[in-house]
Amino acid sequence: MEVLPNSPIKVQAYAVVLVIDRPTLVITAASANTQTIGWRQADTLIGNGLRHYLSVETLGKITAFTQHAEPGVVPLTAQDGFPDRSHQIVLYQFAEELVIEIEPHQNWPHPDDYATRLNDFTRRLEDAANVDALLQCLCDGIGYHFGYDRVLALQFDEQNNGLVTNEFVESGTESFLHVHFTSEDITASTRYNQLVESVHNFADFDTAMVEIRGSYGPAAREMLRRHAGSREPNENFRQFLRDTGMRCIGYVSLAVGGVLNGSIYMHSDEPVYIDYQMRTFLSVVGRIAQQKLGYHIYSRTLRLRQAANVVRDRLYEHIVNSEHPAEGLTGGTTTLIDLIEDTHGAAICADEQLTLFGITPSEAQTDAIIDWMKGFNGEERLYHTDRLGELYPAAKAYPQLAAGILFLPLDISANQWIVWFKPEVVQTIAYGSSTAPQTAGGKQDYSTSRRFYVHNDTRHGYSLPWTADDIGTAVALQAFIKEVVMQRYARAKHNNALLQQAYDDLEVFSYTVGHDLRAPLRGISSFAEILRTDFADTLGEEGLSHLRLIQDNAKRMRNFMNDLLALSRIDRASIIINAHSLKTLVENALLDQVTTAEPPFELIVHEDMPPLHGDRSHLQTVVNNLLSNAIKYSAARETPRIEVGCTGTGRGGYPVFFVEDNGIGIPPAHRDRIFDLFTRGGNVGDLPGTGIGLALVKRVLSFHEGDIWIEPSTPTGTRFLFYTGVQAVSYADN
Repeated sequence: MEVLPNSPIKVQAYAVVLVIDRPTLVITAASANTQTIGWRQADTLIGNGLRHYLSVETLGKITAFTQHAEPGVVPLTAQDGFPDRSHQIVLYQFAEELVIEIEPHQNWPHPDDYATRLNDFTRRLEDAANVDALLQCLCDGIGYHFGYDRVLALQFDEQNNGLVTNEFVESGTESFLHVHFTSEDITASTRYNQLVESVHNFADFDTAMVEIRGSYGPAAREMLRRHAGSREPNENFRQFLRDTGMRCIGYVSLAVGGVLNGSIYMHSDEPVYIDYQMRTFLSVVGRIAQQKLGYHIYSRTLRLRQAANVVRDRLYEHIVNSEHPAEGLTGGTTTLIDLIEDTHGAAICADEQLTLFGITPSEAQTDAIIDWMKGFNGEERLYHTDRLGELYPAAKAYPQLAAGILFLPLDISANQWIVWFKPEVVQTIAYGSSTAPQTAGGKQDYSTSRRFYVHNDTRHGYSLPWTADDIGTAVALQAFIKEVVMQRYARAKHNNALLQQAYDDLEVFSYTVGHDLRAPLRGISSFAEILRTDFADTLGEEGLSHLRLIQDNAKRMRNFMNDLLALSRIDRASIIINAHSLKTLVENALLDQVTTAEPPFELIVHEDMPPLHGDRSHLQTVVNNLLSNAIKYSAARETPRIEVGCTGTGRGGYPVFFVEDNGIGIPPAHRDRIFDLFTRGGNVGDLPGTGIGLALVKRVLSFHEGDIWIEPSTPTGTRFLFYTGVQAVSYADN
């Protein structure tokens, strides 16, 4: 129970508490039990100075302590009305107020003085080889030196749930070893108080608390609520003692890096009173334990990270050498599910493409999980849970696939992210508390039921928790991928500049081919024709033969330049996408290929073919080249045959067409390279050709988001299959 700011402050009855005006040493407030030390009732003390109750010597010591910021201890003597060393004053000061606790001075359960105890205890703590040995030493030492019946070490996870990992227990006392406590058992206000003041002891549950009467400011209120040794415990402590039948509870908090990592809890069947010296002893050993705990945690984390770095570096290397993020994360011997322990699957969304890897929900289920998660968490923040089914009920249908998820955003604007999945781990867990029924107001009521008792519970729908190392690994991967993307962007920018320079050079080359080389070539052809016409008799048969060879080579050179220019201009041409009849394109191509009344081959063009979508001039180039090759390479057959049609199948929803001939075919060794520039089949012999036509076709179709390939199972001749991956909005049959 958290004490409200304006509610009455109460303290434990073993101590008498006074609030003093610092400049005048006048009592402004007092606990209601002042009569237990032989003084008057609290109400009659208020307004009087301490000089009426304490000796001049003791007042001088109190005044001297007010010059310092730290708490101080002043022993009370017979001159103050107390037997020597039976009681002492503990002073806390803040601003203009003093808080004084008059408490009994306690004797240790075992011999040895304070310094000997402290030296022995801290040496044992410093010699502890690991976290387990350290916490066990802490439990054993506190149990021995203070006489508690049970001392347990409770370690907290990232969700502030606790697990008892070590324990000292006297014979006949119930063991809590390996018992779990929830974050509701040690509330946020309790954890805050443990960070503010690391030691607290609630001495006797059976003795009623006493109220502070009078007036005091916010400084004294804060001191009484969070720092005084006799301060009131929270309601969960009271409930624990009520439910377990014990009478005393205390703690020593263990904080590492400003975060409460765990606590040492002390329980006893009988009242255990500890004075300021004992609390200081616990505070000192607690600080030593915190330092050692921080060292061991750091060392363990460092070892784990060194081992994880080997996995990480292998994965990072593959990411760098891959063109697509999903390939880099899943394609190597080390993958992203090797990066985070206990994950068995992951989903990667990159470039609007979802890739599932390992054991995962379906694409539809994964999309639904992400949509749900973005709805309440946002898409810019890392998110994780080990109980997905409780938060997102649809996931209860597949706990073995995704009981836990870890979502890592990469590039929000591009909808790029990674999510890891953990399966359900069914566990039987010993809990130290239960949940009470809720009242009409939504609060839990333990008035008629026990909250704290050890019982087993089989937990379903939970995965293993996501650790701080898991989160750190994911964040490091996020930063690395972003860095790789930026490096690739810079590299792509550089490559684009080089590509632009290459395009500029190609423009100059095209101009040179189109103008500077064509003119001399036309001159060669023209003068060769003049020689053939006007000087045939003079040249004779041998001269005319050489002249025909010159004219043939000039024609081949002209065809080569025309093909090369057509290839270079593909990307720069303005295209208009329409739907065209392949039959009409074939008829147009035949006008250039066949000059006789009847073509010297059998041509079969399928009827009722779907339209071919693309730019008319570019598609005509494709058909012209494919038909030209078919005619040329089947001409030597006794009955040349060419067939043009549609396969009836599709690629990405687009129809696939074919041009087939019964010609000389393409040797298997050349089929993978036949679409490369300046490449021809190894069996073409002296048949004319530049090695550019099929490269031109490939480029045109690629420009139309399509492709062309060779049917590998064709027994004779060649069967080219091709498609375009664009869609027209209108039909333009020519």
